[in-house]
Amino acid sequence: MTEPKYYQFYDLHMKNGKVLSYAEEYDIPAEKGIVGEFKRGKKRFLEYEDLFHGYTIPFDQISFIVATEVQKGI
Repeated sequence: MTEPKYYQFYDLHMKNGKVLSYAEEYDIPAEKGIVGEFKRGKKRFLEYEDLFHGYTIPFDQISFIVATEVQKGI
């Protein structure tokens, strides 16, 4: 039986006032996750997909990031 995966959820507060939700695997090193990428400022875009859509978000449009919760994956 495989170990369950856990996901860290974030709220991305955009410069236009919108708040977007984002999640990534909980056990990746912080410097390789969204917060590390945001702090380094080397990547121009955050690209991710949910069940229905793909998203490309310019990092320079994110004001700040808030870690909200950790959930067990299904």
